[in-house]
Amino acid sequence: MLLLFAVIEAGRIMHIQQTLTDAVREGARLAVTPLTRSGELPSEAAIQSEVQRFLDASRIQGAQIQVERPVIGPNGDTMTRVTTSVPYQIITLSMFGETQIQLSSTAMMRNETSP
Repeated sequence: MLLLFAVIEAGRIMHIQQTLTDAVREGARLAVTPLTRSGELPSEAAIQSEVQRFLDASRIQGAQIQVERPVIGPNGDTMTRVTTSVPYQIITLSMFGETQIQLSSTAMMRNETSP
């Protein structure tokens, strides 16, 4: 039984981690793409809203979302970094009690310019 519950928890952790990765990737993609017919980038609130939309679809609550810009990349490019983290509570193995793991994901993309 212990092995079965460990496999269930591992699956849940992997699912939440993948959702966090997808959410920050979409947030970073939105963050670096100028708004239509302008050179203006989306606001921090719009980026956080996009990330939260992905998290809400998987019913992940309590996430902290950070947007950092400008970040200077390795080639001197101007980039945007989006990070999210969420506490994960182990629920199937009661012997671990109130064990929490902090899951997080970061995406960094180069800012694009409007043609």
